[in-house]
Amino acid sequence: MKANYEYIINSLKYNYTNGVLEGINNTIKVIKRIAFEYRSFYHFKVRILIVHKLSKLIKHKKPGLNRSA
Repeated sequence: MKANYEYIINSLKYNYTNGVLEGINNTIKVIKRIAFEYRSFYHFKVRILIVHKLSKLIKHKKPGLNRSA
C-alpha cells in the first residue's frame, strides 16, 4: 500500500474516472461481436456513432458508390 499511496491520494483528491470510456469500449466490443452482419467498416462505424449519439444525422456519401446520372 505504501508503494501506491500517492495514487490512492490522487484518486480521492480528484474526482475523475474512466467509467464512461469503459462503457463505450464495452458497447463497441458488443457491436463488434455481431459485426458479421455489416457489409463494410462504414456501416460498423455508423452503428457505433448512432448507439453513442456521437454523430449528428448528416447524410454522408458512402465510399465506393459513385453514381452518375
